[in-house]
Order: sequence, then structure tokens, then C-alpha cells
Amino acid sequence: MKTAKLWRLAFAMLAAFSLASCSSDDNVERRLTNTQKETYGQNISGEYPGQYIIVYKDKDCKERIDENGRHITEAHCETFSGVQVDVSDNKMQHVFFQDFPVSLISKVVDADEGLSRALAETSPLAITARYGFDYDTDYSHIKWAFIPNVMLLQLNYNGADHHIRVEFNNNSQYYTFTDEELKQPKAFRPLAENGITLQLEAIYDGSTLIQRFGYEKGNYMHIIFKTE
Repeated sequence: MKTAKLWRLAFAMLAAFSLASCSSDDNVERRLTNTQKETYGQNISGEYPGQYIIVYKDKDCKERIDENGRHITEAHCETFSGVQVDVSDNKMQHVFFQDFPVSLISKVVDADEGLSRALAETSPLAITARYGFDYDTDYSHIKWAFIPNVMLLQLNYNGADHHIRVEFNNNSQYYTFTDEELKQPKAFRPLAENGITLQLEAIYDGSTLIQRFGYEKGNYMHIIFKTE
């Protein structure tokens, strides 16, 4: 009698374990294969000519109140044509925002006058970023996202050398494609036609924070790249 009860208990536990295993299989996270990533990376790679549309707020920007009583900041907007974004394949996984006008950053830096003057004389440089692919939450789309690298500058002002770190962010955005879209040549172009956005986040002198951007009522800079 006891043996029969033990067998029934054992079968019940085995059945419960089997159900739990089936349930957990349904929740297994799907991953893109290396072959998919290589194909997608190859198809988005290339040179994409376009323009930067840079919107920024500095101390000279005026505020007005609209018809609904809201405070509106009249920000500056400048366009720089003749630039391009280069996208590498899946081996390098990098995006190069070429010829970014670093000198324009001087317009929003008001915490350090010497740094602002030095930035105004700086030549255009590339903003580099790492990128990656993953499934979106519905598994019917693939999301593409990039993370900007820190821009390092060696500037001399106020009689000394300064190791400047310029940080950008991706505006917490990612961009979605279908599998078929990513299998097309120059698959990056439709995305860039709608605009890819970065933001100026902060500037450091070594480990010392000079100024943070985009918070409360402070200065900000939004950088949008669009293909021509």
C-alpha cells in the first residue's frame, strides 16, 4: 500500500515538472543568429551622404507664451550640408558621424569661458558610436540601436593643456526594421531619411564636470542626421 502511494506521488511530481518545463520553454528568449547579424550588418554598411540639422538653446534664446499659456523656447537651428555617416559591417559594428561641427558646441558652453573659446576654434571631427541588433519585444521586428562613444579633445587654453571629454547620448531611442527590410542593399538609407538623433549630454575636463546639458531650463543641443 505504501509502495503504491509512493509511486503515485512520484508520477505526480514528474507530471508537474513536465508541465513546468513546457511552460518555461514558451518563455525562452529568442536570439538573432550570427548569420542574421552578419547579413544585416553587411546590408546597412556603406557611406550615406546627408546633412546635420542642429537645434540648440543658449543664453540668447528667448521664451514666449503661446495661445495655451505654455512657455515656448525659441531655439536656434543650423543646417550643415555636405557631411556623411559611415556604417561599418558586423565585424566592426561602428557608426561614424563624420565632420561634426565641434565649434558649434561653444555656443552652449557658458560654464567655462576659456573652454568655450577653445571649442569655437576646433575643426570638425567624427562622432563615433557602437551599434547592435536584437529582436524587438514582439519578435516580428529587429531593433537597431547605437551608443555614442566619448569624444576626446586635447585643448590648450588659459595657459594650460586640458583633456576634454565630450559625451553624447542616443536620446534613449532605438529604430526598428523587418527582416525583409534588413535584407535589402543600403538598408540604412530609409532609416536615415527619417533622421537619426543624438544629444549633447555633458562636458568634462578630465574627471571634473564642466557642464551638463538638456536638464531643467539649461542649455541643450539636439543633433539630427538626415540623408540627402
